[in-house]
Amino acid sequence: MRCYTDLDKGWEFTGPDGSTSSVDVPHTWNALDGQDGGNDYWRGTCTYRRSFKTPEGFDASLQAAYLVFDGVNASADVTVNGAELCHHDGGYSTFRVNVTDVLAEAGASNELVVAVDNSVNDRVYPQKADFTFYGGIYRDVKLLTVSSTHFALEYYGGPGIAVTPKIEDGAADADVEIRTWIEGPEKEIVQVKVRILDADGACVASGTGTDVTLMLEGAHRWDGLKDPYLYTAEAELL
Repeated sequence: MRCYTDLDKGWEFTGPDGSTSSVDVPHTWNALDGQDGGNDYWRGTCTYRRSFKTPEGFDASLQAAYLVFDGVNASADVTVNGAELCHHDGGYSTFRVNVTDVLAEAGASNELVVAVDNSVNDRVYPQKADFTFYGGIYRDVKLLTVSSTHFALEYYGGPGIAVTPKIEDGAADADVEIRTWIEGPEKEIVQVKVRILDADGACVASGTGTDVTLMLEGAHRWDGLKDPYLYTAEAELL
């Protein structure tokens, strides 16, 4: 089971002038200079710091823990309890950091430091645009705990599941391919159950396996604002 802890509040921010202030994220240090027309738009490295507790009952022998960053612009270096764990380039993508092996014991405090850099560079795109390259942790941050065997979380911030519907013009039925990827010590022996739910939450197709194609009979097609009907695909480890 996935359990999230919100880490948006209570950060200490060290800004361009070296001073420290209390902030919540989402946050950017270019909220004013990026748009005030004063020719003082600053790009460089600033630091965010906060503490957080390891969840009560967390057991690293049975569970895994990840920090989830929904967006940090443009590059980030993540350190937990003095261990440098991750360098991430890309200001517009979710990324996760596996912190299982460095967390303090359950209920104890951890120190998180994120150095964020929006300097001019030749590796993070876009290189030019008609908007400000705001620096900062500008989307949510969470701590995620899962079972040690779980849907893959470390592949470019993806969810570990891919859903591909296929329907021919004029056809009533649709084929829906559902692929899942598993990480952890029991990844070769666990089973995966997949289901498709209609807009009312009723199961209309199901199967088992990591690569399954389900028949969706009489598929209700999405039609923009006129009829924004959506199905939901679920995957569960057994």
